[in-house]
Amino acid sequence: MADNQQKPNSELEEEILSQLLILEKEFRDHNTLMKNELGQQKELISRLWVLSQRYILLISTGPCCKFPEIFAGPAEETILQEFSDKLKAVKASNCRISVSLKDLRVSHRTFENLCSKLDMNVESPIIQGDAYHKPLAYFIELTSDLFKFFHAWILKLKYTSHLIDPYKCDGIEHYKTLMEPSEDFEEYLNVGLTYCKCLRPKPTC
Repeated sequence: MADNQQKPNSELEEEILSQLLILEKEFRDHNTLMKNELGQQKELISRLWVLSQRYILLISTGPCCKFPEIFAGPAEETILQEFSDKLKAVKASNCRISVSLKDLRVSHRTFENLCSKLDMNVESPIIQGDAYHKPLAYFIELTSDLFKFFHAWILKLKYTSHLIDPYKCDGIEHYKTLMEPSEDFEEYLNVGLTYCKCLRPKPTC
């Protein structure tokens, strides 16, 4: 009787472990994509800062500095056009990060739904962990924290990108600080989100 009750849990454990391994890869892939996108954004933001400095200098020394939007000369128009193009590229980059995060969210929900069906009172290496593996509850909390971190990060980037304009440098400077992850994040992701495939349940005959 005990075996009959244990079998559904064992099948769930195998599905959960498979999904956890998928989730681990997708978190790492998303982190790699985000680092690549932010690397490109750093160049764009640096250029935006230069353009902003030039524009502020131009309108503060020119005869039409009081109404630049009305009496913009060719030099001002050129700066504003490039500024607009670079800012659009930053926003497009953030959209690509958001798409990746949405895909990650689907996998994370699948993992959470599977875990919600599991009887966590059953004694098994996956649920309880062992000398080499943390218990499943640790990974449930970790994946939730990681997703919230990535979600909050991209929300801040997208919101702050809308505050960037050529008249002020504050928005650009603030955006620069947001592009940098916390010092402990890489270690938290790479060390914390690691699971061994050796605990995958062996198929039964």
